[in-house]
Amino acid sequence: MENSPQKTVFKPSTAPGDRCVQTNHVNNHLPRDDMNAVFTISRALAGKLELQHVLGVAIDEVSNLVGAEGASILLIDPQTQGMSFYVAGGAGAETAKTIPLPPGAGICGHVVRSGEALIVNDAQNDPRLYRQVDNATGMVTRNILCVSIHSKERMWGVLELINKHNQADFTNDDLRLIEVVSAEIGLALENSHLHNEIVRKERMAAIGQTVSGLAHCIKNILNGIRSGSAVVDRAMTDDDFDKVKNGWQTVRRNNDMLGNLVLDMLALARESEPKPFPTDINDLAQQVCELLTDHAAERKVTVECIAAENLEEVTLDPTHFYRCLLNLVSNAIDAINEMGRVCVRVYRNPGRSRFTVSVMDNGHGMSKDTAGKLFQEFFSTKGGKGTGLGLPVTKKLINQMNGTIRFHSVLGHGTRFVFALPIRED
Repeated sequence: MENSPQKTVFKPSTAPGDRCVQTNHVNNHLPRDDMNAVFTISRALAGKLELQHVLGVAIDEVSNLVGAEGASILLIDPQTQGMSFYVAGGAGAETAKTIPLPPGAGICGHVVRSGEALIVNDAQNDPRLYRQVDNATGMVTRNILCVSIHSKERMWGVLELINKHNQADFTNDDLRLIEVVSAEIGLALENSHLHNEIVRKERMAAIGQTVSGLAHCIKNILNGIRSGSAVVDRAMTDDDFDKVKNGWQTVRRNNDMLGNLVLDMLALARESEPKPFPTDINDLAQQVCELLTDHAAERKVTVECIAAENLEEVTLDPTHFYRCLLNLVSNAIDAINEMGRVCVRVYRNPGRSRFTVSVMDNGHGMSKDTAGKLFQEFFSTKGGKGTGLGLPVTKKLINQMNGTIRFHSVLGHGTRFVFALPIRED
């Protein structure tokens, strides 16, 4: 009579989440060298969320310790319920990674279905052997040690070792070691999965918030464009050129807001490296103030620019700087109801490697609640006249230039923003 394939079967306990136990008596203690290896692998896996490389190192460690020619981790595909090689080591490993296993196929499939941990020391005579892997890799699987990888709520797949060195058989001691390692791997996979789920949900929430904020901003801008267009239409019917001019100013102002909204979204969504070159900061600050003179005059606000006397040319990105200062001065003007003053001051303290720009207004100031939300995307105190992106963009651009920004505000008395930038930016 032909001998049946040699194997050792480990049955799962009835308690869910418990590890598999051998049907005959085994020593519950691992040798000291094995325990040290388990501690090493456990430390390597602890807290790691990008697991593929770490698990590759772990199975190499296990292979060396047990004395196996190869080891692999196969994970279950939630859609097909088949398995594929997540990490693999040893001869033919790269080829093996390209071979999917159908649901329930091979000794690995049996371990997943039954929960049994298996040692099969005569694999070629075992009908459950999935021979396509051997055919593709050129390997001959002589013996296999296979245990399930699971956490409390989920079966993840299997940890498999093949072909113990020197034609030896896998032993119960080998199996005890691999079961401990597989438990650590299951925990690591569970932690990584939970982290990815949290990140995915936070990302979807952020996308929803962004879309909602954008929709609100665009709706306000479109309302402004419609209002201005209606004025233009009526004025053209009445041949009233003055009303045409007024309506067109409304349309143009909202077109500018829409353009700035697009630029702000691009600035927030992508990382852009600053392009520094020598810049006259005093001149750039003066340009910003002059550009906003008409806007300030509409609100009966005066804008004063005080230059730094001891500031040579500065090396920074002039476009980033211009955008930041334009946002701050424009906000300062809008914070004043009427007959106010905005002061822009550039200065450098002697011996310092940074220069500072302050933008101060004597407007209505901010409450503590408003100040705490100031740099949140789409938060605006201007109602439909603001997008809520100017200050978040300003802070991001200043950070990209290795600068800092802070502010102080007193409700009913005004606000002062101060940002500092290096004199020389590499």
